[in-house]
Amino acid sequence: MTENIFRVKIVKTGESWVPGPEVYRMSGWDSWELLHFHMVLAYNRDTNFLINTGLPEDLTERNNAMVRFAGERAKFISLDSVDILKKMGFPPDSIENISFTPIQDYTTGRADMFNRGTYHILKKGWIDDIVVPGEHNAERNLFVPERILQYLDFVAHRRIRYFDAESITELVPGIDALWVGCHHRASLAFIINTSGGKVVFTDAAFKKNNIRNKIPMGIAENIFECYSAYRAMERYGRILPAYDPDITGMEF
Repeated sequence: MTENIFRVKIVKTGESWVPGPEVYRMSGWDSWELLHFHMVLAYNRDTNFLINTGLPEDLTERNNAMVRFAGERAKFISLDSVDILKKMGFPPDSIENISFTPIQDYTTGRADMFNRGTYHILKKGWIDDIVVPGEHNAERNLFVPERILQYLDFVAHRRIRYFDAESITELVPGIDALWVGCHHRASLAFIINTSGGKVVFTDAAFKKNNIRNKIPMGIAENIFECYSAYRAMERYGRILPAYDPDITGMEF
């Protein structure tokens, strides 16, 4: 049915340089890799769906962490995701569905600007990465900034749909989600129907060479999940690694 086919635009929301081993496990020790952060806008005549909402306006805490990790070169640079959407003809109040992969400050940073849409949030990821404290999420503001957490918990809580995605799960007709792990507990693959076939947007791979050469990302929480995800996603459509500069500006 035509209403299940989406037009898709891949939009850059920021960038950062990181040491090579962060992208490719146990390799690239003397290199740096450029990452682009992206949001995905999928839309048709019936509805629209936004994956990721952009980086926080205040990057102080994130960039302090990046400098401690790898130095000044690793600082994040942000673009105004809300202004970009407005210029594309999609002001925040027009967005009907929102989701994230993973749940991090660079994907949720402007989530409090979308006052009408339904938030589709992976239950497993929300519990493991946000609700239950642990060593992996000790710096919780790097997952969800305090302002965004307050908004989701108390302002938008009636517009949140928590979902499970251990198997392919329909979020709206034409857009499915599958939990893939690998990077974070909240990492997903979004499978989107387009007129040219299905595309798969995921943060389980930083760049296409992770998929092509079956190299887990260097900051994977579970490399076995990476291998499983790479095998699984290839069956569903063209894979768009979430941080690959090569996908910036793509349209389907």
